[in-house]
Amino acid sequence: MSLQIHTPSPALRPSVTMMWYWEGYHPTHTHERILPFGSMELTFNLTDEPMCFAYPEKGYRPHSLRGAIVSGVHSRFFVVETRRPASILSVLFEPGAAHQCFGIPASDLHNQHVPLRELWGSEADALYERLMTTSTIDERFSILERHLLERLRRAAEPHRAISFALRSLNYGLGTPSIADVVNQLALSPTRFIQVFQAEVGLTPKRFCQVQRFQKALRLIARHPSTSWTEVALAAGYYDQSHFINEFRRFAGITPTQFAPQSAEHPGNLPFFELG
Repeated sequence: MSLQIHTPSPALRPSVTMMWYWEGYHPTHTHERILPFGSMELTFNLTDEPMCFAYPEKGYRPHSLRGAIVSGVHSRFFVVETRRPASILSVLFEPGAAHQCFGIPASDLHNQHVPLRELWGSEADALYERLMTTSTIDERFSILERHLLERLRRAAEPHRAISFALRSLNYGLGTPSIADVVNQLALSPTRFIQVFQAEVGLTPKRFCQVQRFQKALRLIARHPSTSWTEVALAAGYYDQSHFINEFRRFAGITPTQFAPQSAEHPGNLPFFELG
């Protein structure tokens, strides 16, 4: 198995957190639980086998997709099948940036995986074919960067109020509340929520909850001996009970059941309920 991380060019960096290429990812477990992280993702499956997703609210019925796949912002965990070796090229977008590339409100893709073809039509097929027929990983990254930059060049500018809100909310202790941020904007609270949800994919409240949850995951993964009370307070929860209840809502498990595979990827967990 090999993993190659690609840092976006300065022109793309405001919209894309990173790109990566997995070759031959094939863990011993057959499924993984993917915890919500507050951003959208674009994945190119470079094998002939489909990628299979499952959702607890749909009874874990498999949802198979091939080729290029868009993952909307999730506010609950989903399951991905890992029983076959995977070769994938992925783009992780900055919060609030992906809707410009895809051309629809981010809220339309909430808790969904859809083929890129549904959003881009034949353009998606042409890009996928170029990536499949390119021999080197670096050239694949280069092709993908150029395509995303062209999409962003043609897209409307993000709403300045949302850009300001995302910069202001650091999701930790001592940071401005959502109400504090709204008071600095020329938008009503209702309109702010509408615009934020359209561009980010979640309401401001739910987005901040996901960011707080992610902070707790990182704390537990890096400092496993820390008590739940310490984690709760460090991540910005009211108390331990608040932390445990919200953790269970997002992860489907309790903090005690949380066993990250690594500190670098605490949101990918083996999932054994499907065998």
